[in-house]
Amino acid sequence: MRRPIWTRTSGGASGGGVERGDAVNPSRLAHRCGYDAGARSRAVLPRRRVTPRTSMKTNASVLAVMTCSLLTAPLAIADDTAPVKSASVDLNGDGTPEAVSLQFDAPKNEFVLKAGSATIRGPGDDNEPAGVFIVDLDSRDKRKELMVRTGQTDYDQRSYLYGFDGKALKLLGTVPALTEAKGNGIILSDSWQGFWNRRDKYVLDAKTGKVSEVPQDLYAVGVEATVKQSFPLARSRTDKNAVAMLAQGSRIQVLAAARSGRKGGGYLYLVKSSTGLLGWATAKDLTEKTDGLPLAG
Repeated sequence: MRRPIWTRTSGGASGGGVERGDAVNPSRLAHRCGYDAGARSRAVLPRRRVTPRTSMKTNASVLAVMTCSLLTAPLAIADDTAPVKSASVDLNGDGTPEAVSLQFDAPKNEFVLKAGSATIRGPGDDNEPAGVFIVDLDSRDKRKELMVRTGQTDYDQRSYLYGFDGKALKLLGTVPALTEAKGNGIILSDSWQGFWNRRDKYVLDAKTGKVSEVPQDLYAVGVEATVKQSFPLARSRTDKNAVAMLAQGSRIQVLAAARSGRKGGGYLYLVKSSTGLLGWATAKDLTEKTDGLPLAG
């Protein structure tokens, strides 16, 4: 079962009901950490007070706050209101606003985005998009970009980014989610991986007008678990010889993830044992032989 996107229908962090939503406003997403991510796009994230108990659990508290921060980063929507079906906005910085609209072609399962006399189509997900968002990826220029988001869960959501040069609409690129963009040409994009949140970095090339991913060797994870069945930690991603055998009942920290390198192989995880040793574990061992991972999905 895929983890659905939830929206808070009213109230703030502690009030209001929660319902499953087909059309979710990114500026009002509610997260599992218990407070609303619908702050202004440049707001400072609230800090959660955590009381440490032991040195190991102090580290766990820090990791929990780090993980919570990843899950609750404010979205970079130029206008914090709901997505719109139509708007008038100067996209190319020439001082003349363009008429922007978004429609859904259900028979072809495509959305139709228009700006001025330009039209471009994008793939749908069998659901009409909530609307189009006006975003500002690079505040150093006078241009604004358009974003259309599809997908009904954290696993299948995609954000399509478009630019307008005065004549035509151009696809700049796609990202899993537009989690954070502060107008410096950098996009941070979060996507849920079962028990942790992967954060990808994308950059907008001003010359080519393309959004491209910045490769990472490791992804921050930052969760803790308790070993319920002993299993080994490998010396490296390529050397399966054990550097440590995790004891039943011991606490571990899952620090980072790396792609396994095999097609469909998922991730390998860098784990710190309760004795301070580092080694690599498989997703299978972590999910089947530990308790306490924030599993969802």
